[in-house]
This record gives sequence, structure tokens and C-alpha cells, in this order.
Amino acid sequence: MFKVFSTIMLGQAQTYAGDLKLAHYMKIPPRITFACQVAAMLWAVFVQVAVMNWTLGAILNVCSPDQTSNFTCPNGRTFFSSSIVWGLIGPERMFGKGSTYVASNWFWLLGALLSVAFYAISRTSTSKYARYLHAPVMIGAMAWLPPATPLSFSTWAIIGLIFNHFIRHRYKGWWTQYNYITSAGLDSGLIIATIIIFFAITLPEVTVPQWWGNVGVFNNLDATGLAVRKTVADGHTFGPAVW
Repeated sequence: MFKVFSTIMLGQAQTYAGDLKLAHYMKIPPRITFACQVAAMLWAVFVQVAVMNWTLGAILNVCSPDQTSNFTCPNGRTFFSSSIVWGLIGPERMFGKGSTYVASNWFWLLGALLSVAFYAISRTSTSKYARYLHAPVMIGAMAWLPPATPLSFSTWAIIGLIFNHFIRHRYKGWWTQYNYITSAGLDSGLIIATIIIFFAITLPEVTVPQWWGNVGVFNNLDATGLAVRKTVADGHTFGPAVW
């Protein structure tokens, strides 16, 4: 419960601030933005809980690694695992004195010093790229790993460079007027397409045309669970024998 009321509230606050910033760029009045946020929040409270309960009861083997339609719940399983770490096991046995991951505590100091170092470099360096060094942006994204994968990060990097570097420098007028609208449109289109595909194809179990775009993506080591990885031998446990 502590994790939910702390990290989730902070995450939602950051998302809310991002929405306000997007509305500011789009010249939407603050009161209208706030009203839309409140209305969406009240609606989502009931819809999300209803969808979750329906999903858990109606979809066979939901949140299992081998679920037929890939409803594997990566974010939910990651949240559950971290709840075990911070709740059941506890931070002291994970990161306290004499624990397996005690050395991880040095990264708190490293993160703080890195911000200071980047600030000093940006103030003293003559390189035009020094001002782009931003420790929270560079390191903070690692909080999404897991459930994000290296493919997710590479996709974000490629799209970000295309729109915020190439297009911004080559077509500044288009970028200024349409960049954020395009981002919102892509997010909205993804959600609408997901809903249509689920109710029109996935739920009635309709067989879609088979082509390399929806078949070949599953013919790899990651999808088949054969990628290089460490496994726990029979009779052994992961981590210390006694917590």
C-alpha cells in the first residue's frame, strides 16, 4: 500500500504535469484542461476497474507467459514482483548491510554526483553538445526496464531523433505547429485501433490474414523463450538460501 500511494501518486503527478504542458503548447485554456482531466479521471475510476475484473474472469490464462493472445500483463507482473521486493522481503534484506545488493546503494551517490558533473561540464565546455547532457532524463528512463525491453528503448531513441532533431532542424515550422499534435494523434490512434482489433478480431477469435508483419515477429528466440538466459538448477533457489 505504501508503494502504491507513493510511487503511483508521483507517477500520475508527472503524467498530469506533462498533459498540462502539452495543453499549454496547444493553446488550450488551463480551466478547460483541468475540467477534462477531472472528467477523465472520474470516468476511468469505474471503467478501468470494470475492465480489469472482466479481463481476469473472461480471458483464459490471462497474465500467464504462454497466454494465447499475448495478454501476458508485463507491467502488472513487474509491479507485483517489485511489491514482493519492497513489501514481503523488505529493503533491509535486499539492500541492507551484508545483503546481496548492498553495493546498489552507491548508485544514489553516483546519480547525485552525475547531475553536478553534467552541470559543471555544460558551464565550462565549449562543445555545443554539452548542454544536452541531462542526468535525470538519461538515467530516469531506466525505471521502465522492466517491463520495457531494449527494442522499446531503441524505438524511442530512433523516433525521438527523427522528430526532435532531424525534423526540428529541417522543418522548424512544421515541428512547432504539428509535432505535439502528431504525438497525441499517434497515442489516440493506437488506443482506438487496439479497441477495434480486440472486439472485432481477438474476442470473436477471427483468423486474420497471415503475413510477415504478424507472424514473423514471433519466430525469434525471445518469443519462443529460447534466448540466452541463466536458469536455476533443480533444488536451488534464486538469491540467498535464507532471507
